[in-house]
Amino acid sequence: MSELQTIKTAIHEIAHAKLHDIDLTSPMDGQNRVDRRTREVEAESVAYTVCQHYGLDTSDYSFGYVAGWSSGRELAELKSSLETIRSAAAEIINSIDGKLAEIQKAQDKEQAPKEQTAEPDRDTYSIYQLKRDEATQDLRFEPYDRLIATGHEVDRANYDLVYTAPLTEDMTLNTIWEKFNIDHPKDFKGHSLSVSDIVVLHQNGGDTAHYVDSIGYQQVPEFLKKHTPLIPDEHLTGEKIRTPRGSFSLTDMTAEQMKEAGYGLHHTSDDGKYHIMGNGTRAFAIAAEPPEKTNPLKHIEDTVEQNDNNFDGIINNTPQTPTVGELEQKVKAGEPISLVDLANAMKAEKAQGKEKSKTPARREEKPSIREQLKKAKETAAPKKAAKQKNHDLEV
Repeated sequence: MSELQTIKTAIHEIAHAKLHDIDLTSPMDGQNRVDRRTREVEAESVAYTVCQHYGLDTSDYSFGYVAGWSSGRELAELKSSLETIRSAAAEIINSIDGKLAEIQKAQDKEQAPKEQTAEPDRDTYSIYQLKRDEATQDLRFEPYDRLIATGHEVDRANYDLVYTAPLTEDMTLNTIWEKFNIDHPKDFKGHSLSVSDIVVLHQNGGDTAHYVDSIGYQQVPEFLKKHTPLIPDEHLTGEKIRTPRGSFSLTDMTAEQMKEAGYGLHHTSDDGKYHIMGNGTRAFAIAAEPPEKTNPLKHIEDTVEQNDNNFDGIINNTPQTPTVGELEQKVKAGEPISLVDLANAMKAEKAQGKEKSKTPARREEKPSIREQLKKAKETAAPKKAAKQKNHDLEV
């Protein structure tokens, strides 16, 4: 069994343990347990979703497995398992991320590795990948257009430099993508080059940054810009905010921008509308932003749900059910797919095969009365001539 298959199988069994474990001390009749087909579809779907989140492609095995166990089941039954799949996958992913963060912290304490830097005297390429922390959770594997549409940007602070090597004359962005998806260098410790990764080309003394998009690359010069913290004095609104602890100038900066400038939360106004942030010598007031409700299942919804409109109430842009071939192409391109779409596509192809074998030959449509009369006139003339000829011969 391959290493990838071993990982996938382990997650499959963990999903079984989380979702379908039984209480041996209680009567079996009183336990609400789903049938074996549902258990296998849910466990394999969770395993596929978790592996896909970490850039591990198990579609060659998972697709056939899910299709086999879901054969003959109604769409409503499959949809009823989606919430279970999503929540279980999210729980496993959060657990794995927590363990990875602990391991990373332990390694950082043991040694502080020097970040690789591009050598200025020769051409090189460098690969950057998102840090594994909560701040980047919603940015992973996001296409560039959707990243910008949601108000995010490609920020160097969110990335770690994971690899640098010489850039030879025969190397292009496409060959780099192939190399880090098909034939990884032995000293490469990151994951396969995926959407949201950055490739920086250092050529002729200059740098260009390229965002790995769902199709090709997107050049992102903003990645190379040096980030300079904002200065509160340059963003004053002219208003004063009074609290029991004093009077403070109001700035239009956000809490995150203030933190980047070296300011921390000092206290909050009695009405909760303003935060007072200081750096030990000075303090400013900022408007208190309402806490944004984050969705920890966002990536799982994108992966499992994709084009199903029954969860977020938003009609997606692909109302037509894709074919199995189209879904396979998406997986090969590194894009997430909907397991419901896969089940629908396989059932549709199977149904089409049955219809072709059962459907009788199509009957020809009956011509209209006008067409029948016209045809009768055309055939009557030669018949009349033939009859006259026969009569002449008899005489």
